[in-house]
Amino acid sequence: MQEASETWEEPVRLNHHPVSRTTIHGWASILFSLPFLAAGTGITLVGLGRIAVPAKDIHAPLWVIGGVGVVFFLAGVFMLFHGFDGVARKRRLKKGKYMAPRRPWMWDYAWEPLGISENKRRAVINAFVAMVVYILFLAPFNWWAFYSGEIIPFWLKGMVIVFDLIILFIAYQFVRKLSQYLKYGDSRLRFKEFPFILGGKMVVSLVGAPTQFEVMTMNLRFIEEAYETSGSGRNRTQKVVCYQVYGEEKVLRSHDAGRSKIVMEWELPKDPKFATQLSVRPAKFWELEIKAATPGVDYESRFLLPIYAKP
Repeated sequence: MQEASETWEEPVRLNHHPVSRTTIHGWASILFSLPFLAAGTGITLVGLGRIAVPAKDIHAPLWVIGGVGVVFFLAGVFMLFHGFDGVARKRRLKKGKYMAPRRPWMWDYAWEPLGISENKRRAVINAFVAMVVYILFLAPFNWWAFYSGEIIPFWLKGMVIVFDLIILFIAYQFVRKLSQYLKYGDSRLRFKEFPFILGGKMVVSLVGAPTQFEVMTMNLRFIEEAYETSGSGRNRTQKVVCYQVYGEEKVLRSHDAGRSKIVMEWELPKDPKFATQLSVRPAKFWELEIKAATPGVDYESRFLLPIYAKP
């Protein structure tokens, strides 16, 4: 039996990975990556013994120095590719607006008109990389706190241990994502039409859903990203956060649905302010999050949706 709960139209902050990823894009991101690439390369070569450094200037094992260099280098690589992606996105956006100004779904995102598939393998790889990078990042702090021979205050050691515990959480996320991928593979959300128009009906079908579950929740959300600044002066930082400004939840209760395809219908709001804008930064977009309690590893999927205003 399927039930629909109330609709939410108040901003709610979400613990989401944003589409925009960072607050620096395009050429600014490319330029920002260069010092990290240079420093990372140099420090890594020192750690590998390829660059000679006087022994009196080395205050940590070479493997620790090399690990720090790898972290800097990977940060630079991320910002570099992110920058090139941003440059290409801006060019595509400019060309698309010129060629089809009233059909943003043609250039806003690389949509497939028939539907959208997950990429759990990428999520697994990203979780693994995050775990490795975090381990490398904490390696010098652990060496300094527990193996350097210096007298380190107990409270500082305690802080390092607290950060070490975060590794356990990241490792748990990696194992969970890997288990979901091995159990369910990639699901696909099929579109009855393309695109979906605000004020109309959206009909989608989930292929690859678990056939047995106790409760399946389906959350339709419109999300707006925002750049938020914290701190002041030299300690000022900026990050991307996600806010749900519209949402509706439906619940499917069944101990044995008996099918791997589930059809869902939604009435979309009319207000054009809810139009998808995946190509802008910060982005605005629709997503459908589906979770189901199943024996063993629970099912969880998330899909972007092509919902736009009427031309």
